[in-house]
Amino acid sequence: MEDRILKKYLNLLYCITFSLILLLSAAGMGASTAHAFFENQARYAFEQRWLPMLSDESPQKRFQAMRAFLAYPAWGLAVLRNTLMNAETENLNWQIVMLIGMLGEPTDIPPLLKIWREQQDPQRSAVWLGAMQRLYWKNRISGGAAPKLTSLTLNYLEKDPAVETEEKNAVIQFKMDNPARSPLFIRVSAHFWKTPIQEELPSKYFWLPAGGKIEANLQTLFSAVEHTDDVRLDFRVWEVGRAKELLHQTINITPPQKPTAPSGK
Repeated sequence: MEDRILKKYLNLLYCITFSLILLLSAAGMGASTAHAFFENQARYAFEQRWLPMLSDESPQKRFQAMRAFLAYPAWGLAVLRNTLMNAETENLNWQIVMLIGMLGEPTDIPPLLKIWREQQDPQRSAVWLGAMQRLYWKNRISGGAAPKLTSLTLNYLEKDPAVETEEKNAVIQFKMDNPARSPLFIRVSAHFWKTPIQEELPSKYFWLPAGGKIEANLQTLFSAVEHTDDVRLDFRVWEVGRAKELLHQTINITPPQKPTAPSGK
């Protein structure tokens, strides 16, 4: 008798437990569906409303759009990144770059840097550079090793460097390794001594991956001062955001000799 009553209660407990499992599963599926629907609506709002408002003529609307992206970074950042990768370079809104700099990660720096270089006439360069610098320092790991310069040469682009011309197109080619376990965002510049033109070359920016290497160049016009048989080149590297040099290399360059006229008899 007692066995029969115990079996009856066990069956009832099993039915109740099974029913609760089904109920909770259904509720979970409903919540997941509702969340997915809300997420799709939010993404649509960012793409169709808030993103175009970033370039609106009204300051109030631009502020509202930026506030929406800052309030919901998980949805807004995905839209910003997608716009960055698919927009035409010359039409890319600087507000998008600024927001990525505020919400993104250091992995956003390489695509930002690539697009910035491709611009023929960079608009608001300070915004681009500021965004990348902010991303870099947000998760920078201190105490890493300095980069190593493995090659530095000056090559003339003319086939015959001895051809007599006032200016020569040249390129400073360099290779650099990063032995550290964290990436480096660097600024590279070069300075000539005893040249009348373009003594200080404009800085260029590079992303040096952790444990990686780069091979790049700086193009310039080269012309040595008359009666000078040697020119000095100072090559410098800084970490973006710091004034102290990471690397300084000096090389001496022998200018190409002008052809001498044949002596008459």
